[in-house]
This record gives sequence, C-alpha cells and structure tokens, in this order.
Amino acid sequence: MTEEVKKKSVFKKIFIAILILLVLVYLAGIYVFSKYTYPNTYLNEVKIPFKQIDTLFTNVDLDDILIYDKDNEKYVLNPTELNFVADYKDEIEVKQNSFLWPFEIFSKHEYINPVEKSVNADNLKSWINESELTKNMVEPVNAEIVKENNNYIIKEEVVGNTLDKDKLYTTIENSYLNSVNEITLKDEYIKPTVVKKDLEERAEFLNKLIGRNLSIKIHDDSLIKLDDMEIFINENEAKLDYEKVKNYVTELKNKYDNLNKERKFTTFAGNEVSVPGGNYGIQINLEKSTDAIFNALSEGDSEVVDLVYTHKSPNNGEIGNTYVEISIADQRMIFYKDGNVIVDTPVVTGQPNGKYDTPRGVWNVWIKERDRYLQGYNSDGTKYKSWVQYWLQIDYTGVGIHDAYWQNGNFGGQRYKTNAGSHGCINTPLSAVSTLYNNIEKGTPVIIY
Repeated sequence: MTEEVKKKSVFKKIFIAILILLVLVYLAGIYVFSKYTYPNTYLNEVKIPFKQIDTLFTNVDLDDILIYDKDNEKYVLNPTELNFVADYKDEIEVKQNSFLWPFEIFSKHEYINPVEKSVNADNLKSWINESELTKNMVEPVNAEIVKENNNYIIKEEVVGNTLDKDKLYTTIENSYLNSVNEITLKDEYIKPTVVKKDLEERAEFLNKLIGRNLSIKIHDDSLIKLDDMEIFINENEAKLDYEKVKNYVTELKNKYDNLNKERKFTTFAGNEVSVPGGNYGIQINLEKSTDAIFNALSEGDSEVVDLVYTHKSPNNGEIGNTYVEISIADQRMIFYKDGNVIVDTPVVTGQPNGKYDTPRGVWNVWIKERDRYLQGYNSDGTKYKSWVQYWLQIDYTGVGIHDAYWQNGNFGGQRYKTNAGSHGCINTPLSAVSTLYNNIEKGTPVIIY
C-alpha cells in the first residue's frame, strides 16, 4: 500500500468517526430537547434553560424571600415551607421540535403563563410571631418635656425596633404576590409620634413663661402679680392649659364678684342685716377674661392684662358712703351723699301680698326721668296710668322711686300693708323725691331690706 493510499484511509476513518460523533450528538440532542427546554427559553420573561418540559407548567419554582431589618440583618422566608400557593393560570403546550435542535438552540423561545399566587395566612402569621425578626423588640417612646432644675428640657424620643406585625404581613404578602424576593424594612417599624423637634418651640415657650412678669388689673385698678406661672401649665402635656387659666379666673370671680350676691349691711340704726343681691355690683366675664389672660400668656409681650367685666357698677361695686337706704319695716328712706344725710323721709312701699312686694336687694339708679306716666295693671285686672314728676328706676322689672300725689301727703306707718301700698315702687313725698332727684347720680346704689 502506497503512502498516498494510507493517507486516504486515515482521512476516511476520521471522517466516519466525526460523522458518527455528530450523529450521536444529534441523536442525544433530540433526546435531551424532547424532554428539556432549549437554552434560550423564557417563561414570564425569566430564563429557564434545560427545564423539564412535562413539569414546566405544573410546578412553579419559588425563590426564598430575603428580609433585611433596619440593622441590615438578613432573615430568610421559604414560601414552599409555609405552603404558599403558586399555580400557572393556563395549560400551555410546549412547542419544541427536538429534531431541529441544532437550529433552535440559538433562537429565543418565549412563553407567557401568568402565575396565580396566595399566601397561607395562618402560616405567615405564625412565621412572623416566631421569627427572630420580631423577638426582643424595643418599644418606641415619644419625646417629652420634663422639668429639671427649674427648667423645662426635652427628653429625646426612643426610636426602638418594634415592627407593626400587620404592616409586616402586608409587605411580605405583596412582595410574594409580585415576585419581589428582597425586602428592606422601613415603614413597617412603629415610630415615635412625637420627636424632639416637635417640642422645641414649646419648651422654649415654657421657659420664657415661667420667667414672665405679668400682672392682672382688677376692678379697683390694683394689680395682682402672677408670681407662679406654673399654675397655668398642664404638667402631663407640658403646655399652657386654657382650663387652668379658666379655673384661676373662676377663683377671682368667687373672690371679687358681688353682683347678685347677698351682702352684709349696717343700717341707720346700727344693726347688721343680710341683703339679697341685686343689679348693683361687679361681675367678671369668665370667658372673655380667660381669653385675655390666656392670650397675654401666649403672646408673651404684655406686662399687664385687664379683666373683662360683664357688669361693673360705680365705686367698683362697693356701697361706699353715697347710697340710698330703704327700710321696709320702718317705711323710711335715707339718702347719704359722701356720708352726709341729704334726704330722710317716710315712704310707702309695695303691698306685702306676694305680688306687689318691694324687692329687697342691692340695686342702683339706672334711669332718671322727669314728668312721665307710669302704667300697669291693678290687682283686679284694670289698667292704671299715673302721672309722676320724678322717676328713678332701680331694677329691670319697673320698680322705682317716685312722687305719689294719690297718697295725699300720707306716708310711713303701716299704710303699705293696706290698699294704699304700692305695686312695688317706693312712693315718696314730692319735696323729698325732688331733692333726691337733683342730688343723686345714675349708678348710685339703693339698698332695700
């Protein structure tokens, strides 16, 4: 055999061997790709090379969910172990011609088959409760203002690491349903609702408040210096408390209000009697005074704040030494001006029958009129209309001091107990009421007992 023939024989053998190898590779490829997917196969945009075809749409591969806490510690949740559900929605045939594998392996093969997922609620809740993730949690603590060494300071908040288990459940569930395999926890932590920054202005205000110089001007223009501002601070909430200011004003009312309050009065005879309240006196307006003091404390630029009055009679509501005194028992009226007797006269007051009694109390002259008619009803229902020259009304029901020509100059004694008694007014001799009218001012107190 020549050398050339030998070479041809070797080449032939090599060719046959390569051909056999290619055939074997081809046949192996036919077998492999009749059972497994091509290398460039994608399912729901995820590459799945060499996946078993007959179970491709029966088993959904579930990846672990990695959970990172605020300190970047990793926790692993295995959906399969927790019996989470994941099923392909449709039955899809894998169209893969294994005989053409030498060509198909270089092509992209895409399948879309939505996956229907659901968590096992009980298992997920148990995992959350038993996981190291929720062990040894530190509760958050709000920042607060505390008093220390006569100053208000802020005790900073404690952030803690307590997880809201409901939010954590929702986050894990949403991540699983949306195929998100990594979670970094942030909004799932329960945070303090009050932080240091929230309290800085309030602490500054409180420290300024306790150093304030504020006085309250009362009815007689005297000043009450507020030495202890802390009586207005709600220690639990560390803030200026409207109700505490209101309580303070209530105390002022209890101390200084004398409108409609019973008073002790010393009569011309030197006897001390109790006289019911009337329309003479002072009355602090609770709401408006509270607002005034609260605003002054809040704004911080006032040094004096005036109380607001609902009613304020002359002489700060005190009787003083200018007043009218009327004794029903003695049927006597005396007018003192600056301590001097100007009028001392017998009178006729209202019939003591429960209907026309002259009202006892501390009243004041609030209307002065000349020459007018008095009108009303008699006990039998008939109307009366009487002319008077002087009228000084003392209450809001129509009772007043006036002349009474129909008394024919008869005053005092027990006439008031008869039909000669008035309908409540103080019938006065003309000369006496004239002198009274010309010397008395509106607002002068009238004490009837």
